[in-house]
Amino acid sequence: HPEASRTLLDTLTAVVIEYMSAQVEAGAQLLQLFEAMGMMIEEPEFDEFALPCLEKIAKELKGRHPDVPLMVFSRGASFANEALSELGFDVVTIDGSVDRSTARGTVGGRAGLQGNYDPRNLIPAEDGSKTAETVRESAKQLLEDLGPQRLIANLGEGLGGKESPELVLAFVEAIHEESEAMIKAAAASS
Repeated sequence: HPEASRTLLDTLTAVVIEYMSAQVEAGAQLLQLFEAMGMMIEEPEFDEFALPCLEKIAKELKGRHPDVPLMVFSRGASFANEALSELGFDVVTIDGSVDRSTARGTVGGRAGLQGNYDPRNLIPAEDGSKTAETVRESAKQLLEDLGPQRLIANLGEGLGGKESPELVLAFVEAIHEESEAMIKAAAASS
């Protein structure tokens, strides 16, 4: 039912625009739009049905609130990241399936990146193989792969409840310390 689907999606798009705009009016300083079911939509249908809605939302919100950063996450539909980066979103969130070696090239200079850290690194292993040091090394690898600038170092998927608070803290601290060191080193060498 493509026509009925378009009618429903147009209505939902209008509601999302008003809802997100109201969040800014209530004090939100950043917005993230989720296409949470991207993995359920084949690429041609995504391009035909979802992408026009995402584009309309981005254009309308950026028109109303040009100074409010707008992020987008199309979960499970990383094939759309390049197109999303061309729609005016400031940040494209990438899930764990995205190849870090191509992530920057995909969005170019059009958008920053968020995400991609594997939350399984934060779940203690029975054999003790997950430590603050292994988390630091994997966090450092994320920064080396994606670069510390125009990056919101975050998870590629949400927390599931089995993560160790100590390992989560180790991740946060490692990101702060390692990115600061990388940025200082880059500044000193230029």
